[in-house]
Amino acid sequence: MRKRRSTFTKRFEKQLKKKRKRDPSLADAVIRTVELIIETPSHPGVNLHPIKETNNKIWEAYVTKAIRVTCQFDDGFVIFRNNCRHDIIDRGQW
Repeated sequence: MRKRRSTFTKRFEKQLKKKRKRDPSLADAVIRTVELIIETPSHPGVNLHPIKETNNKIWEAYVTKAIRVTCQFDDGFVIFRNNCRHDIIDRGQW
C-alpha cells in the first residue's frame, strides 16, 4: 500500500505551534492522530468520519474527547485543515 502524501494549512501549523508551547503532550497527540490518518485512516482510535454539513468533503478525527483534527482528501493528498476544540467545529469553522 502506498503512503498518502500530506500537507498542512497555515492555520493548522499555527494551532499546532500554540499547542506545542502550552501543552507538548497534546501537540504530540495531534501528531499521532495525523500519522494514523495518513497510514491507517480506518484505525478505530481516530474515528475518522465526514462532516455532514460539508457534503462529506471535510473529515473529522478525534485527538481527545475535546480536540479534533479536520482534513480533506484530494488527489492522493491529505490536507490537514484544523486541530481545534470540538465546539469550534460545531460552529462551522472546519
